[in-house]
Amino acid sequence: MSGPAVPTLALDPETVETLAEAIAARVVALASRREEDSWMTSAEAARHLAVPISTLRKWTAAGAVPFSQDVPGGRCYFRRAELDRWRAEGGSGDRRSPIK
Repeated sequence: MSGPAVPTLALDPETVETLAEAIAARVVALASRREEDSWMTSAEAARHLAVPISTLRKWTAAGAVPFSQDVPGGRCYFRRAELDRWRAEGGSGDRRSPIK
């Protein structure tokens, strides 16, 4: 039993290498964007910010760090990109930090 004919395309090694490099760069860019947009738990966010989880909880309770909750009083979730932007803008848990 044979299936439909699969078309083939002959490419010279230089073209294959150029395509491979372009595809690899695209994959890296997509992976970086996905990681940047990813949600983190409190433990992951504390590790990302290199602070104890107790410090992150204090910042969250004070509204000094950007976070989201599924319900009031529920678990806190953090976007990597928002934390990076907050930190870059001087965020340190101080109530005067630029993102609240």
